[in-house]
Amino acid sequence: MTIKETLNFASEQLKSSCERPLFEAELLLAYHLHKDRVYLHAHENDDVVENIEIFEALIARRASYEPYEYIVGKTSFYDIELFVERGVLIPRPETELLIDEVSSIIEKENLTSIAEIGIGSGAISIVLARKFPSLKIIATDISADALNIAKKNIETFRLSDRIALMQTNLLDGIDAKVDLVVSNPPYIAHDALLESNVIDYEPHTALFGGDIGDELLKQIIIQVRERKISYLACEMGYDQKASMELFLTQLGVQYTRFYDDLAGLNRGFIIKF
Repeated sequence: MTIKETLNFASEQLKSSCERPLFEAELLLAYHLHKDRVYLHAHENDDVVENIEIFEALIARRASYEPYEYIVGKTSFYDIELFVERGVLIPRPETELLIDEVSSIIEKENLTSIAEIGIGSGAISIVLARKFPSLKIIATDISADALNIAKKNIETFRLSDRIALMQTNLLDGIDAKVDLVVSNPPYIAHDALLESNVIDYEPHTALFGGDIGDELLKQIIIQVRERKISYLACEMGYDQKASMELFLTQLGVQYTRFYDDLAGLNRGFIIKF
């Protein structure tokens, strides 16, 4: 089949699993051919697609709702590209806002030592370390799979001397002094309805925060407060502002600022203890 015929076939297969089937068909064919999408359009009637059965297998995976990022083994985030695979959460664009919030604090307070809870692929820590050359980061995760991917990404950007990894729950076992904790923790309720590409493929330990969803967020707040760390920056669910405000009031927290995502939905908070 030519490129055009192949794309017609693939987009038809992806109609039920993708909002933009032709676009994703183009992405997967470009990946298969080691070309860019411009090449596909320039040669759509000229080139015959080699090893078509391998490409058809890629399309079958996406038609089964497997995320594109897992199929190709990488994702774009902020200004970098990261390795990802099953067992690690795919970074979301909303988390870039959390990085911007934390960056403002680091710059204003001239912070040099922070911690990340739940490093996942390494997205947050890597971007922050690249933005602030003097910054040292201790990053934790309970998942060995996530830590392995984070280590691979950290080594790719030559940041192993500045980002230390530890397999632990929250900040357990960390004695070093840090000035700020950042986290995009699991905050989805256990009974939440999620799309197949999320619930069937992404790690549940990185998605679900408890029966209500905010339980882990509250644990993080308590632990950071007990350790007398100055700042905490967390992502949260769009519907969790009220419960967080009540909890923080009960704790007697003096300063909290919530921020919204680009859709105008509540997306996270900054606490100064």
